[in-house]
Amino acid sequence: MDRLTSIEIFVRAVECGSFASVAEEKNLSAQMVGKHVRGLEALLGTKLLYKSTRSQSLTTAGEHYYHRCKNILAELRAAEEDIHRTINEPSGKLNIASSVNFGISILAPIIAKFHNDYPKMNVDICLTNQPIDLSEESYDIIFSDHTQGYESFIAQRIRSYSLIACASPCYLDRYGTPQHPNELVHHQCLENRLGKNSKHWRFTDGEKLYTPEIASRLAINSGQAILNAALEGAGITLQPTSQITDALKNGRLVQILADYPLKKINMYMIYLPHLRNTAKLNALQKYFVEE
Repeated sequence: MDRLTSIEIFVRAVECGSFASVAEEKNLSAQMVGKHVRGLEALLGTKLLYKSTRSQSLTTAGEHYYHRCKNILAELRAAEEDIHRTINEPSGKLNIASSVNFGISILAPIIAKFHNDYPKMNVDICLTNQPIDLSEESYDIIFSDHTQGYESFIAQRIRSYSLIACASPCYLDRYGTPQHPNELVHHQCLENRLGKNSKHWRFTDGEKLYTPEIASRLAINSGQAILNAALEGAGITLQPTSQITDALKNGRLVQILADYPLKKINMYMIYLPHLRNTAKLNALQKYFVEE
């Protein structure tokens, strides 16, 4: 019989006060419990328990052995817990890539919390507005608003966010306020060169979809730069609501076409398959769930 199992049963027999109680706890027969205890006694060459039909008590050797075994089992449990913590504590390095705007406004604050909570983690973040090839470049995770081209990797949607059309009061005073998405063809609409549908903004009206082809004399590959240009009256822009809350409140920007909401944008965490269920990925995912 396994000696560790016999020791565990012996300790529980002492603590429970009877073989029957241990048998019920361990889903064994009382005879099997007795067999484990007698096996230890045979191995040690001494009696551990005095037992009658009504009571049981430890021998002097049994009392000494019980206390030592109890300490050994406690140390074993502590060692197992330490190993479990070590295995499940995030450690190592993560190479992450993201678009500049998302990286600044969303990713960086989350990674800062993650970095503070897990001192064994090293994180390297690259903010770029260039297309990223996960199969060629040394990134573990990228954050993208599309999954096309990443079919061989794992993509997890982490959030959806709303866009609104807006412009500065000086632009609207000069060129008028469009009342329908189709009127945008007569306006200066600031084009994000990185957008997949940068020339066709997608507005909805119930089940109807309007995709006017915008005209722009100014195209930029940075959402933040486009926002700054819009604040200076360069044209109409699409911006995440969270990015322009203050500008809307203080009147530097005005929302337009509020009756025609834009299609929401999904943001995905895309990662290499070997990271699935690793401690560092699981921990990072929790931060995005909480956020």
